[in-house]
Amino acid sequence: MKLLMFNIDQLPTTHQWRPPDHPRFKANYDGAVFNNINAAGIGVVIRDSNAAVIGALSRRIPLPQTVEEVEALACRQAVHLAREIGISEVVFEGDSAIIVQALKHGQADQSVYGHILDDVIQQTSQFLFCEFSHVSRLCNKVADFLAKKARVGSVSQVWLEDFPREITSLAFADSV
Repeated sequence: MKLLMFNIDQLPTTHQWRPPDHPRFKANYDGAVFNNINAAGIGVVIRDSNAAVIGALSRRIPLPQTVEEVEALACRQAVHLAREIGISEVVFEGDSAIIVQALKHGQADQSVYGHILDDVIQQTSQFLFCEFSHVSRLCNKVADFLAKKARVGSVSQVWLEDFPREITSLAFADSV
């Protein structure tokens, strides 16, 4: 039996990242805009119920039309990474209320990023459990760091083990 659940917390009750319940995973995602180089960055971090990082991504992309489109692309990348890792119960957390609300309602509008959200909705239908949650920026520090890290590199970086110290130390500090 598939349980597909969408949830949005209008006012986050915590200002610190919290691990998911076992056996679920959390995938935090964020986008950053670099107008001066006509690019954007996407950051994704996936952690387990012990707060251990099991996957991370930093990717530079051409600058989309809107900030919301950057956030939608970051969410889609989080879904793709979760599927590539092979996990099936995921809570996706992002700090864009607009994107989370659109995903919560299970439909995209005719905006420039609507097709991206349609893809996210279609891809997440294959998870056993999926939840979208809006969090404050304080709960999204690692994904924000990874999105900003994309400014300095023109290639995508994906880590599934041997995480750089800066990622693991930030994730550890974020979860205590």
